[in-house]
Amino acid sequence: MPPAKLAASLALLGGVLWILHALLGGGDGSVLFLLHVIGLACLMAASAVFGTTLVKGDAVAVRAVVGVASALLALSVIEAFRPDATTWYDGFWGVVAVVLGGLALARGRGRSTSRRPAGAHAR
Repeated sequence: MPPAKLAASLALLGGVLWILHALLGGGDGSVLFLLHVIGLACLMAASAVFGTTLVKGDAVAVRAVVGVASALLALSVIEAFRPDATTWYDGFWGVVAVVLGGLALARGRGRSTSRRPAGAHAR
């Protein structure tokens, strides 16, 4: 599976889990905690996988650093503005993840993966 499609699928799954967590009322149940943690792990993994696609070439160490930095950036954006005791906050970020992941998956449909590069730099 291409990394961009994997990142979009993980974002979609994590967003759905966070929306489900918000619809069930947030709170402190073990199932709700599990929904939150698995959703967070999916969103962090999606950010990391997407971050690795930003680096072109075979520099594995640079890809790893950019992947970790992308995941930490996503986590910091989500957690930096978290208000006290609200159940809708994770649901909002879940909707954002579902929209972005869904758009990325829909955008990739119908494209041929065996397309030859074209343009001035494709020699």
